[in-house]
This record gives sequence, C-alpha cells and structure tokens, in this order.
Amino acid sequence: MVAAHPTLRAAIAVAVVVAGCAAEPTQELAIPSADPTVFRDRVYPILLRDCGFTTCHGDPKRFFAVFGPGRVRLEPDTTDIYDPATPYEIALSYTRARSMLFGPGGPQTSLLVRKPVPLAEGGAGHEGDDVWGAPVYLSTADARYVTLYRWATTQGVR
Repeated sequence: MVAAHPTLRAAIAVAVVVAGCAAEPTQELAIPSADPTVFRDRVYPILLRDCGFTTCHGDPKRFFAVFGPGRVRLEPDTTDIYDPATPYEIALSYTRARSMLFGPGGPQTSLLVRKPVPLAEGGAGHEGDDVWGAPVYLSTADARYVTLYRWATTQGVR
C-alpha cells in the first residue's frame, strides 16, 4: 500500500473536521460523479493553464489546487518542471476539483463553476480576477468554461 501524500492527508483531515462540525444532515451527501477520463484529457489542461499559478490554485496550501507541468510539481524527483504530469498530480487535482462540485443546487451552483465567471452571469466573485477586475472567463460562453461546466455537471464534453 502506498502512503498518502501529506497534502492529500491534510485535505482529508479538513474534510473530516468540516463534516464532523455540520449539523445533522437532512440527506446523504453524494459526491458528484464527474468523469475522471474527461477530467484528465479535457478539463485538467484547462485548469492547469488558467488556475494553476503558484499565487493561485498552484499553491499546495490551497484546498483547491492544480499541480503539473510548468506549475508546482508534487513529486520531489521531477527533474524538469515541464516533464509530463504524474498520475498522482492528475489524481490529486481531480480529487480537489471534484470536491469543489458541491453546491446548494448541485454542481450547477458549485463554486468551481461559479467562481471563474462574471457576477452578472451567475458568478460568485473571485480573488483571481485580474488587476482590471475581469474574471477568469469573460462569459459563460467561453469554450474553456463550457468544457469545465459540462464536465462538472456531467452533461458530457464535445
């Protein structure tokens, strides 16, 4: 059995503490079933490109974090920052992205799909807006956002 990475252990510990602090649940909390293959092939490259900066979601101290080539690497023996993503980096990025799919109205209202878009289009506000206040995606019609949204809401990705 492989030992869990310290970052993964910390994320699990936070989830256990938060779950333990909640009032009695009125229904069972189900983890959204976002496709891991679509994540690896289509969504991960988008999140790595748009969110994985060291001052944003490339910081291992952030709960939602994306790790991989050209960004923060998790494997200490990665000799070149641009080496392909390791299975562990993709798996941890997937787990953390998937954990952000909880919302009061399901994944459609989750922070992962609301944070990167303008408030006027249902966004939730985001400290990652650029210096001029523009969000990560200027509209919900942005092709990268559409890919993320479809994956998150299990509507498939074209």
